[in-house]
Amino acid sequence: MPSKKKIKSPQQVWESVSTIFVHFVESVFFTLGIIVAKHPWRTITITWIFVLLSCIGLLRFYIEKNPMNLWVPPESDFYQDTNWYINKFGSNFRFQKILITANNILDPDTLMTVKNITSEINALQITYENKTYSVKDLCYKVPVVKLFTSNGKRSDNNSSSNSVQNNNTENDYVDLTLWVDDEYYCNFLESFSLACLQYDILDLWENDPNVIKNLTKHDIIRKLNDVKINPVTGHPVDYTTLLGGIQRDESGDVVTAKSLLTTWYTHVNMSEVDLNEVGNLVGTEDWVSVPLAMWESKFLSKIIHISSMTKSYSIYFEAGRSFADISGESMFCELDKLYIGIALMFIYVVCAISRFNWVEIRLTLGSVGLLNVGMAYISAVAWCSIIGIPFGPVHSSLPFLLMGLGVDDMFVMNACWKIVTTEQSHKSLPYKVGLMLKHAGVSIIITSFTDIVALLIGAITILPSLKSFCIYAAIGVFFIFCYSVTFYVAVFTLDQRRIQTKRNGFLFCYQHNEEFPISTDITIFQKVLSKFYKQIVFTRPGKFISIMFTLMVTGFSIKSLLQLEQRFDPKWFIPDGNYYKDFLNAHESFYPTQGYPAVIFLGEMDYKREFPQLYNVVQTFKNESYVNDLVTWVEPFHRYVKTNYNRDLKNSSSVTNLEFNNYLSRFLNSPFGGRYQINFRFTQPLHCGSAVSNITASSLMFTFLKFAGPDEYIPAMNQAKKLIKSANITSGDGYRSVWSKVFANWVTDEIIAVEVERNIELALLCVMMCTVILITNLQMCLWIFICVLLTIVNVLGWMQVWGMTVDIVCCIGLELAIGLCVDYSAHVGHTFLTINEGSRNDRAYKTVMSIGTAVLLGGGSTLLSLSLLSMSKAYTFQSFFKIFLLVIIFGLFNGLIFLPVVLSLVGPDGYKAKEVKGSPFEIVELNGKCLEVEKEMNNT
Repeated sequence: MPSKKKIKSPQQVWESVSTIFVHFVESVFFTLGIIVAKHPWRTITITWIFVLLSCIGLLRFYIEKNPMNLWVPPESDFYQDTNWYINKFGSNFRFQKILITANNILDPDTLMTVKNITSEINALQITYENKTYSVKDLCYKVPVVKLFTSNGKRSDNNSSSNSVQNNNTENDYVDLTLWVDDEYYCNFLESFSLACLQYDILDLWENDPNVIKNLTKHDIIRKLNDVKINPVTGHPVDYTTLLGGIQRDESGDVVTAKSLLTTWYTHVNMSEVDLNEVGNLVGTEDWVSVPLAMWESKFLSKIIHISSMTKSYSIYFEAGRSFADISGESMFCELDKLYIGIALMFIYVVCAISRFNWVEIRLTLGSVGLLNVGMAYISAVAWCSIIGIPFGPVHSSLPFLLMGLGVDDMFVMNACWKIVTTEQSHKSLPYKVGLMLKHAGVSIIITSFTDIVALLIGAITILPSLKSFCIYAAIGVFFIFCYSVTFYVAVFTLDQRRIQTKRNGFLFCYQHNEEFPISTDITIFQKVLSKFYKQIVFTRPGKFISIMFTLMVTGFSIKSLLQLEQRFDPKWFIPDGNYYKDFLNAHESFYPTQGYPAVIFLGEMDYKREFPQLYNVVQTFKNESYVNDLVTWVEPFHRYVKTNYNRDLKNSSSVTNLEFNNYLSRFLNSPFGGRYQINFRFTQPLHCGSAVSNITASSLMFTFLKFAGPDEYIPAMNQAKKLIKSANITSGDGYRSVWSKVFANWVTDEIIAVEVERNIELALLCVMMCTVILITNLQMCLWIFICVLLTIVNVLGWMQVWGMTVDIVCCIGLELAIGLCVDYSAHVGHTFLTINEGSRNDRAYKTVMSIGTAVLLGGGSTLLSLSLLSMSKAYTFQSFFKIFLLVIIFGLFNGLIFLPVVLSLVGPDGYKAKEVKGSPFEIVELNGKCLEVEKEMNNT
């Protein structure tokens, strides 16, 4: 009887599929290696033609400078609210500040010095397009309503010094101007001039130097505590808020102060600004016109000169452009360190792949290894430009990431070449190159493919800059792989021909005599590595200590990971040792409670009908614990109408629409409500004596308190948004929201922790799937996954120990870390599977001896290229260095210590041998060794 065919188990089926797939990939790389080695010059030419053609895409190269398109999720409320703000209001402030400190700032001589400084600032002029600009042309102007006496108090006796506070009585809103005819009053009002909005204590004496120099300390203190109305503009001001380091007497009056803050408000029409024209390469510049940016530059130059001349007091200062300037400089001024790092790595690579004789010094091959990275970088930028992906500020670090990955591939090929030349030294060069690429190619494609997948997972983020960077990096890794197996292999073949003909490594035209010795012995480094593994790692105590040490470090890392905070402060972008950081530190010291300005935006609605709801919203906001300095037009307008017209706006039926519009017009043109004109936008311009037109937008202003961290400010932001959105307002377009400039950072902080956690989990899952597909051995894939997971956990845990937090910079670094830490364990795991001869312990030893050097050298090259970043003052580079250092340390340990130890104990069997026929060469793979049976197809 014929025997029944034995049914294979699922495991046997998987092993069969695994073997077929692995040998198919190996045969593809073997064939590719032979073709490239037979036609190296043709391969180089085709590669360069492709690179040059790709450069056409650089015609569409575009650098994104708009911070809204770099750091803010386009689906976020902040993004939508900012665009609404620009469309409806279009105006923004830029602040120019001077902070002066002394033992007692309330001194006549000091105030005279302040007067001299402010006079010089006000006299600054710049020329742009044949037009001259001073601060008077660039400032935000407010109407001058001088209905007050020279001492800054109201001319009527009903006013008190507390008139600007929220606890005003109805009598404080008696408008005496209503006693005169509207036409007469409006003509009188239109005769008033405009003045620059600024907070300057010298306004108390109307900036008159003759008055200031004759002041006494008593005069200064009395005026400072009594006057609450700006004598220059007539607007309410509490001058004590401009002081820091205050001491008060028993009655609460200020008697001494150690600092004085002077602020100029400059104006920007946001709708007319092109950030791609005025922005910087880091994407940190705010909306600014070209003339204002030029004036701010001159302002900084002037105040730097003034501060260098002072001795008796200290001057700190900032301009609207300070953050953008310093953050941009800190990013690009450190590039010289990176260039030195490249030079050091070049020397390192040449030493690693060379032998110390005139023939085997591989300067050309080392140069081509770095050139390979440059080609991949140019190709990535070109193709990303073709598909319309903008270039961002973080992308400047991309060459160094690609350099680490590209050099790793070179070391892997070099390690495989040593194995091939040892076992197949008598074979032809193309065949040996094919064998080298056969073994190295599978390992390289595993690491490259997993890197690409991990980066593409990062590209699903909603943060635009991170998404763009991950796409650039993924395409760059793809081209690194392509050029490594073609261009680099072609140059490698030519360099090997040079060595075979014994031509000099410096002067190619010079050929040494035939007796010139070629090194074949094992290097000292390999001997040390062999003793380290034989006598330490693979001993029983060594294995026990390695596993226990891994568990202990991982336990400590998990404990630290649970304490890792999610926090980001833009001040971290500002390095120490510059004027702006000094200003921030001084401002934090003297004004520690100053919060964050915010705005409540209201869209088009029936304001008369919805006024009761708006009034209730204001009352609710006043009672919120996170709100300070609520300044709205709602309460003052309500009191103004009730006091002067005896009508209660909280009862919407008590007034008609026309009456409401007339009241609002008079209020906004009165001494009480003139400062609220900035809070309204109408379909027609506001005109004194006429009812207002339909309100298209309005705003209410308040200040968030100073918060300790994201645990406080993120709930406060969300609660404020929820409160205004839940208001019972049914008419109009329904738009209402809360906006603050600082929300740009808070929104990122809110999502970055979720983004990091999600991306890491998805990247680990996809890396596991990729290794299953490419390595095909489930047990090995599990161990590689565990090594990657341990590395990530250790990196996150020791980030907390190092004082780092989770922010957008660390998020980018961790995206790269996932791809990088896969490489170390994947190379070792794949090599272990290709070795069938001997016990698990012997196979583990052969694995680390064959591929361990390449993995170690690859980690060392990445570390060396980034080593000088440790001396950088830039927060971005410091963070990258710390993360990559942790990745390299833990990745190498898990890949070269923990994984080999585990494999020596419970490692899986290797790939099965298979006979491959039908090509000019017949290859029989037995016990992991390649034996060639070379035959000529046309020879019997």
